[in-house]
Amino acid sequence: MNTPFSLPFVLLSFSTPLLLSLDSLADSQENTFYDNVEWAKNAQNEAYNPSEMTLNLSDFCSDNNPGCESQIRQPDEAGMTDAQITNQSTLEFGSNKHAQAIQEGFDNNSATIAPNDDTYRFATLGIENAYEISHGQSNQYVDCDNATQCVIDNIAKQCHRPTHNPVPCEKVPVASVSLSEVLYRCPSGWTQQGKDCQRPLPQCRYNNHNYVRQSGGTRGFSRSETTYFWDRKVVSPNQGYTLGDLKQTDHIVWKSSELWHKRYEICRPTIQTMKATLSCSAGFTLSGGNCIKNTITWRTQCSLMNSCNVTRQQCIEGQATRIINGIPTTLDCWKYRVDHQCTRPNTCNALPTDCTTTSTHCSLQQNGVCIEEKVNKSCPQRRCSATQLTCGEESFCLDGDCFEAMETTSNRFNESTSALAALAEAADGIGDPPMIFAGQGMKCTDAAFGFADCCKDGGWGTSIGIAQCNDEEKALGQAKEQGITIALGSYCAEKVLGACIRKKKTYCVFDSKLARIIQEQGSKGQLGISLGTAKHPICGALTPEQLQNIDFERLDFSDFYDDMHRNTNLPSAKEIQERLQSAYHH
Repeated sequence: MNTPFSLPFVLLSFSTPLLLSLDSLADSQENTFYDNVEWAKNAQNEAYNPSEMTLNLSDFCSDNNPGCESQIRQPDEAGMTDAQITNQSTLEFGSNKHAQAIQEGFDNNSATIAPNDDTYRFATLGIENAYEISHGQSNQYVDCDNATQCVIDNIAKQCHRPTHNPVPCEKVPVASVSLSEVLYRCPSGWTQQGKDCQRPLPQCRYNNHNYVRQSGGTRGFSRSETTYFWDRKVVSPNQGYTLGDLKQTDHIVWKSSELWHKRYEICRPTIQTMKATLSCSAGFTLSGGNCIKNTITWRTQCSLMNSCNVTRQQCIEGQATRIINGIPTTLDCWKYRVDHQCTRPNTCNALPTDCTTTSTHCSLQQNGVCIEEKVNKSCPQRRCSATQLTCGEESFCLDGDCFEAMETTSNRFNESTSALAALAEAADGIGDPPMIFAGQGMKCTDAAFGFADCCKDGGWGTSIGIAQCNDEEKALGQAKEQGITIALGSYCAEKVLGACIRKKKTYCVFDSKLARIIQEQGSKGQLGISLGTAKHPICGALTPEQLQNIDFERLDFSDFYDDMHRNTNLPSAKEIQERLQSAYHH
């Protein structure tokens, strides 16, 4: 810039007395700083008059130093040679403790600028974005509208995402044995007795120990008799013994008498036994004396999470007959490969899209297959800081590329002026006791319970629908339209049989928008001071100590700007010029 001063600063400095009491400000004047741009360009020619700025040596000398002016016109060093001046400066440097401290600082200073230091990074923003700043063009590093500069940090983030890799498992048959009753069968004529078959069978013997003897004759030998021998013992037909086949006959004839002897087999009834034939019912097979049957089920040979579902199945061992539990078993497939898809949440979707991946590694496996990976990302994050940034200087030109100024008052001007007005208003509340920005609790009846709408936020300039509202509710309505209230919530004011039939809303009401902004953003927002509850409002005043602890840089006065400009009479160009010339001449 060609001008040696900053006009926004001049405006703020010389208009401050006009802002200390908003009630005394004149009517609205729409002219702002930029209306006086042409005058500002020529201000230096009018403000500085070389003829009026002649140096007077006596101004630099004290009254008790009569030789001062002579020393200034003809100093001792004027008669020294270059070598003498150099020697004297060397001696002075060696004996001067301040010079030595500076030299020691240079010799021992090992500090280096850290490129990642916040101070350094914010400082270099002005260099790297000089074109944007000078042309009033905001970008991700420079916000001309809000007078902020931003650095971008790369923040390390972690997330998880599914790989969608198929997880293969093998499925094989498993045979479980079922038993059935063994069937015993006997041939015709045989009787089953347990596991045996039996039938009656006569047993006959014939030898010297086992036989039946019959004897008889004529005349003197006419008596006949039958004797049964079994194992040399005489037995009786009553015991079941019978005659068998005739084996031998002897005849003796003597003196016209005849004697004969007959020998027969001796027989008795017995039971013939043999093992019954074993068999099984349909579907069962005889194996090892048991009737068994294989029941085939299928088992997957890996254990997976419930979120893994089958996507494909393929036979890898085909049809064959194999001996299972002693039984030939035929299956169309003896082994399957079963692929699964495992569902996992993708937490990376929640990260900004401009994050970049730095590394990945598997975080979850199933059957040796990675189904989820942990992703390390680097995410850019803006950090902004309020600065004295002023974009788009009106007088800036480069190779004829000039930019006209915007016809608006800068936000910085608005912020500073609002802060001064707030402090001026706070001064009115300093007393004993202090009543700085004190408020008053006011209540209204909620229309939701069948009463008049005495809590509405607008329309209090008419009498429609507010006839039943009391004076406090009407005053509260006007205060809400002026933007000087803070809502504290609602509570039940009347109950019948346990049910709430009337509800009230409570507000803190202040004298001005400035008081409301300070209480809402400063007292409550920054210092955490309670304004009370809906049933018991406090709306208390601030103490000077509390006001001092509020960071005015963080307060948003934008809601107050319109009120301020309507009540501010900015000085004219002529008045500013007269003040400048008066300041320089005196």
